[in-house]
Amino acid sequence: MIGLSTLFGIAALLAGVSAGNPFFIVQHGTATFTTRVDPIINPGTISTHVHTVVGSSSFRNEYTYENNRAGKCTTANVIEDKSNYWAPQLYRKHDNGTFELVRMNRVNTSGPDEEVHEFPEGFKMLAGSSKRSTYDDNDYTNKAISYTCLDYSGPGKPDTHGFPEYSCPQDLRANLFFPNCWDGVNNWLEGSKHVSYPASGGHDSGGPCPATHPKRLMSLFYEFHFTDNYEYTLGARVWANGDDVGYSAHGDFTNGWPTGLFPKVFEAGSSCDVGFSIEDCPVLEPIFTHSGGGTCSPDNPSVIIDEEVGESGLLTALPGNNPLWSINGAPAASNSTATSSSSSAPGASSTSQTSAAPTSSGPSAIVNPIGAIQSPAPVSSSSVSVIGDVHLSPAPTQDASAGHCKAKKRRLAAQF
Repeated sequence: MIGLSTLFGIAALLAGVSAGNPFFIVQHGTATFTTRVDPIINPGTISTHVHTVVGSSSFRNEYTYENNRAGKCTTANVIEDKSNYWAPQLYRKHDNGTFELVRMNRVNTSGPDEEVHEFPEGFKMLAGSSKRSTYDDNDYTNKAISYTCLDYSGPGKPDTHGFPEYSCPQDLRANLFFPNCWDGVNNWLEGSKHVSYPASGGHDSGGPCPATHPKRLMSLFYEFHFTDNYEYTLGARVWANGDDVGYSAHGDFTNGWPTGLFPKVFEAGSSCDVGFSIEDCPVLEPIFTHSGGGTCSPDNPSVIIDEEVGESGLLTALPGNNPLWSINGAPAASNSTATSSSSSAPGASSTSQTSAAPTSSGPSAIVNPIGAIQSPAPVSSSSVSVIGDVHLSPAPTQDASAGHCKAKKRRLAAQF
């Protein structure tokens, strides 16, 4: 087991073909960026809230595939993984009103399937919504976001869709399952409408893609681990956007993998079902560092917004002056034009106080959730296909009732 103090992130990609479902994990070192930048939702401007980013060192506030690929280094232990993976930063609110940055210590991401397509050049997508303040059990975009409370001292607790109401001494794990059906045309549509969850069967297993999004992508699954060994206090966990209930967890992905790599992995089938042992996959071994992910400095440090985000001490306000909004729901308008007052609290480390530049993005650039795509069009019989659940075993089994080959489920061990 890799020490939590040295491992920041893990990116795992699961992809499958009829002959097998290769599953491997890419380890990442320390975060490349922790700042208010989001090239998907707020391209070219300052984001409304802080994100922590791993992957390519060339991350900036406007995404292009060529820029990602040009990164001088990556936090990944597979040198060709120049994608960027990010999520909101988690904070802990103290009784005196100050905020403490909560360390993210590692991440898992994964994905499955039948005829599966690699991520095309320039592809980007979202999971979850930074403005969601309610939960609908019938909506896959809601169900795809959950939390696992890791506590090895007793029986396991069920996953929740808001922050769990107890402490998680072996980590709070935020789980995000990305849409895995694609329209086959667009690399991006506003609100991530170029991708969709399956039409039925669940957000992460057994369902056909809708006719509007007929092509299956490799599924991408994030597990963000946060240190949570605190005495439980209601409302103490706060996402950087001000949500202290937890429904607004979300993740972003910009593709930086080289074209043509994953088809080779698919062809290798179960020989690349290697978990952490990437050296055992003949396709990945030549680009494996034979160590865990490392430290990777930003190619352009000026991309990081000049403000304190909590790495040097307690904050008197969330960066961007984001208010807590659990009682009344998400703010109706963006507060991205607010002057930052996220200075250190009295008695904490000295920090600088800066003003955030106004952004040109209005609320519509932030409010668009991928929930808008969750009422898929009827599926024609010719487009019906079945996939396995996240964390698949290499040997598929026949689903007699559906008449399709459906892979067995396999959960990652809790310590992952």
